[in-house]
Amino acid sequence: MSKRYLLYMSSADLTQTDFEAIEEVVENRYGCVKAIPIKGNPRAVILKTSSVVATLLRGEEAGLKLGDKVLVSVLTSGAIGNLKRRAPGTPANGKIS
Repeated sequence: MSKRYLLYMSSADLTQTDFEAIEEVVENRYGCVKAIPIKGNPRAVILKTSSVVATLLRGEEAGLKLGDKVLVSVLTSGAIGNLKRRAPGTPANGKIS
């Protein structure tokens, strides 16, 4: 099964606990997923999952709700580097964390 990466932006800064909660919520709904934080941007998270689950997540118009935080899907890609470079607020020095 092919992998897909989804870039989500949050309405507030995310903590390590939030990353774990995101994984739990998405896994309970759709199956295997991994939340990857982006260094330099505490409001961005990349979810690594399958193409099937990525399609389902992109179809959620309201985004993911995590307490008072709302996460909205911004981009989808087959390569994590593309999303890390395009995440708003990440360093423009060309280095990928």
